[in-house]
Amino acid sequence: MTFFSDAVFAIAMTLLVIEVRVPEIHVHSDAVLGQALLDLLPKYIGFVVSFMVVGRFWVGHHAVMGLLKGLDRRLVWINLLFLMAIAFMPFPTAVFSDYNGLRVAVGFYAGWLIVLGVMNRWLIVSALGNPAMLRDDADPADVKLMRRSSLIPLIIGTLAFALGMIQPIFALAMLVVGSPIVSWLVRRDRRGASPSA
Repeated sequence: MTFFSDAVFAIAMTLLVIEVRVPEIHVHSDAVLGQALLDLLPKYIGFVVSFMVVGRFWVGHHAVMGLLKGLDRRLVWINLLFLMAIAFMPFPTAVFSDYNGLRVAVGFYAGWLIVLGVMNRWLIVSALGNPAMLRDDADPADVKLMRRSSLIPLIIGTLAFALGMIQPIFALAMLVVGSPIVSWLVRRDRRGASPSA
């Protein structure tokens, strides 16, 4: 299941770049081409942000699968639904890149991050909540941290949605700047020490 999941993640991440197309220019000059490439800035940003978002889901998926010694049919189906949500990610990215100044586009993108967060949490809670599937040497502290960390995409998606409804650029700021802060706050040790991973 991990190999299949890796393939879906790889394809979804690769498809994100399809929206960054070579610009068509009618006057062949450095100035016109330079401006055309500059005009693609929202596409570049959409690609980088979404690549990192999907990449973080992939890293988390690997960590969860590393704690398991087996699977059941239910988890396989939950994983399949999660991968379907991942595979759809290039579409909200394209909408967000093309219409980043519109609240509907930002809401659609952030809303899809919330959907991914819900699916991710469902997968993690289902996988780690079944002791029969956990490796014998799985550290309870790692399991607890993984379950807590599954809240991160939900928090980031919800904040990006709310801030994007106030001003669309705030959603992008939340994704780029707020994401590491939220991740640190959720993952930090309750006693004040920060985890190494």
